Amino acid sequence: MIDRTVSPMGSRLLRRWLLFPLKEAEAVRRRQDVTDYFFRQQETAEMLERQIEQTGDLERIVSKIAVGRVSPREVVQLKIALQALVSVKQACMDSNEPNLARIGERLSLCVPARDRIEKELNSDPPALLNKGGVIASGVNAELDELRALAYSGKDYLLQIQQRESGKTGIPSLKIAFNNVFGYYIEVRNMHKDKVPPEWIRKQTLSGAERYVTEELKEYEEKILGAEEKIIALENRLFNELTTGLAEYVQPLLTNAGLIGRLDCLLSFAKTARTHKYTRPDVDDSDVIDIKAGRHPVIEKQLPAGESYIANDVYMDNERQQIIIVTGPNMAGKSALLRQTALITLMAQAGSFVPAESARVGLVDKIFTRVGASDNISLGESTFMTEMNEAAGILNNLSPRSLVLFDELGRGTSTYDGISIAWAIVEYIHEQPAARAKTLFATHYHELNEMERSFKRICNYNVSVKETANKVVFLRKLVRGGSEHSFGIHVARMAGMPKSIVKRSGEILKQLESDNRQDGIGKPMQSIASAAEGFQLNFFQLDDPVLGRVRDEIKNMDVNNLTPLDALNKLSEIKKIITGK
Repeated sequence: MIDRTVSPMGSRLLRRWLLFPLKEAEAVRRRQDVTDYFFRQQETAEMLERQIEQTGDLERIVSKIAVGRVSPREVVQLKIALQALVSVKQACMDSNEPNLARIGERLSLCVPARDRIEKELNSDPPALLNKGGVIASGVNAELDELRALAYSGKDYLLQIQQRESGKTGIPSLKIAFNNVFGYYIEVRNMHKDKVPPEWIRKQTLSGAERYVTEELKEYEEKILGAEEKIIALENRLFNELTTGLAEYVQPLLTNAGLIGRLDCLLSFAKTARTHKYTRPDVDDSDVIDIKAGRHPVIEKQLPAGESYIANDVYMDNERQQIIIVTGPNMAGKSALLRQTALITLMAQAGSFVPAESARVGLVDKIFTRVGASDNISLGESTFMTEMNEAAGILNNLSPRSLVLFDELGRGTSTYDGISIAWAIVEYIHEQPAARAKTLFATHYHELNEMERSFKRICNYNVSVKETANKVVFLRKLVRGGSEHSFGIHVARMAGMPKSIVKRSGEILKQLESDNRQDGIGKPMQSIASAAEGFQLNFFQLDDPVLGRVRDEIKNMDVNNLTPLDALNKLSEIKKIITGK
């Protein structure tokens, strides 16, 4: 989707940029400045794209030169790349963008290497060196003489043919070649009585006979020897050329890296222009503030005429650290989580992002626990795999991390799943070293209770509209939790048999009715009061023994208590607890 590179170096480098995004705001801004220049200067960008496209895989060619395994055609491609660099360097130097000008300054044209290739190699050599025709004419006098001998054979043979035909009076005489006995003279049977005695007969055919002469044998030996010498000489000259080019490996590798960098930044600009991306504000804060964010892939896969529903996301470490997202199946919760991570990742890679505006405080890691998978080869169930991944996330968190949990805990019983999900969210909220910005999509609506007890947890839901027993997905993120998942509605959409859908609705109504009548539920408020990191209220305990301990402590004058008195009082409290 964002790979609009035109060179192999650019494509490889873009992948590295996305795998290893930047963690310094200034470095991100330098990439953004060049991208912004290309975004505004479309004509310059298109010219650079055309020139970079001609460079081919410069990096690969240089690496083959370094180990002495480069082919003649690859050396000619190196010359073409160096010729294209002239325009690239000039365009960079002429720009008013300082970062682009610095790239232009670092580009080395390697003029001696380019001129030597131009002088010594044919413009269209064969792919393999032993095919001949690699070295240009005029480079080596001995090579030119051997070529004249080897490749002007047709004229010489024609002269022999005409001479012998005139001497013998055989008008149909012709000279040819085969792999059995080399060059020969073919005479038809009607003229074989005119053949001179010094000709040696080699083959008899039904309508002709073939002969050889001493002159043809000598010429054949000269030609075959010349061809072998040509191949050996071309090999030596080509190896001398590549040895000379090896001296330019370092500047050529630098050029390849700079061309790949330009290609990536041009790709960013082209993608931003095509898909209407905007420049994000990347800084050192702990804020992620995305206005009208879009998923870069999904928005391009929508049917014609249908627009993507953009959403706002705000997170920080002080007011809105954890967002619990509830809502129906297929409402777009997973898309919201992923687009937030993608926008953050693209911003720190230096790209523009699919949003009206975005402020991205640098994150050090992006953790995701999305999808469902197992690892049968290791004997791990889907739930075990999920727990392994969640444990890996929790053991490596930092306050600058971004975490995405999508329906964590769904692979086990409801109560187990809720308990694990609650404890994980609580841990991320309460542990100072693990206070990461977190998006937690879930169907456990009981987790909405956490907002009341944890100040940095906020409930959001992806809204729907119910009309005439149907559900319309609005795809919009709104404040507040949701109480329904509309799973039966999704089953109907999937083509589930009507009888099953109907029966599911009846069972759901019965379960909800029983739940209300019998008071089946979970004491969420009491769970929250016992949260990890909470200071328990000692004076709300109803145990009589602990009540006596409470009274002892309340009546103690700690300001006037000596160390000995403190030890005695501690001994009394111990006796109250143990009953001894």
